[in-house]
Amino acid sequence: MSDSPYLRNRWYVAAWAHELEKGAVGRIIMDEAVVFFRGKGGKVAALEDACAHRYMPLSHGKVEDGCIQCPYHGLVYDASGACVHVPGQPRVPPGATVRAYPVAEKWRFVWIWMGDPELADEAAIPDYHWNDDPKWVAVGGYFHVRGSYRLLIDNLLDLSHVAFVHASTLGTDRVADFPVKVRRDDNKVHVDRWILGEPAPRMFKLVGNFEGPVDRWQLIQYQEPSHFMIDVGCAVAGTGAPNGDRSAGITMFSNHTLTPETETSTHYFWHHARNFRLAEPELTERLATATRTAFGEDVGIVEAQQDRMQRAPASKPIIDINADAGVLQARRLLDQLIKEERARMPGAVG
Repeated sequence: MSDSPYLRNRWYVAAWAHELEKGAVGRIIMDEAVVFFRGKGGKVAALEDACAHRYMPLSHGKVEDGCIQCPYHGLVYDASGACVHVPGQPRVPPGATVRAYPVAEKWRFVWIWMGDPELADEAAIPDYHWNDDPKWVAVGGYFHVRGSYRLLIDNLLDLSHVAFVHASTLGTDRVADFPVKVRRDDNKVHVDRWILGEPAPRMFKLVGNFEGPVDRWQLIQYQEPSHFMIDVGCAVAGTGAPNGDRSAGITMFSNHTLTPETETSTHYFWHHARNFRLAEPELTERLATATRTAFGEDVGIVEAQQDRMQRAPASKPIIDINADAGVLQARRLLDQLIKEERARMPGAVG
């Protein structure tokens, strides 16, 4: 593990909680196969997704009475990873166990800890209360992305791309003309942009009925290793939003969390929340469609990038521009944390 390219001692989202309603869910997380299911009392469990007998994926099996059964020869495992039954024999052989991972259910997500189990503290799970708060209505989804989670971090920290990638939903022509302010707060990076006196983008016209110019904000918080809480909104221009008065506007939170599947593929979970017009299911559905479309456009961009990066010569340089200020801060932060974690792992050199 000393050369792991991931920050392992952190919580990552593995699934939406509702995904486990129909049985086991198998995912590759940081190059490791993991199966998720509900154990006794409905509590979520996460095990190595390979039977100790002949490595059959347990995720192909069935869940009964809080245990999971291998579909090949019928061995049954409990939530701790211990084999508790072998068909055709009264005794379970020594070593018939699989690895169990720390797991938690919070904010409608299933979270997993891929590092040292002794360090797994549920209090460290990032705050995504918008996704499970009666004062907010949240729509959400999942993308399997054939691209690195690091490219998605870049994408979410530099929203100047909305004018080009999301012209029909989130973008207006001059977004990139307004500068960003970048600041570092412990292990978080903040990238703030105010777009003043400009037309509202299509999505905000839909939900806020804006007709004239607006003052618009994009306030990004990146929490390492791969979590985003993005405060976005519009208010009628000149009504005081930059100074804290949003009474003539609307606020939404566009939140994202990225879990590495491999170095070149990602589990991308998102939710988009609003605290106005709560009892309008038609608006909720329209917002779900619009945000799913917009974030899907980002997925297409990242997958195209990943393809070209894998084809490019290793010596080909990548340039940076002014809009990359927050991206570079986040890269340095993540690289430093991974380096420090590697150095603490058993067998680390130097």
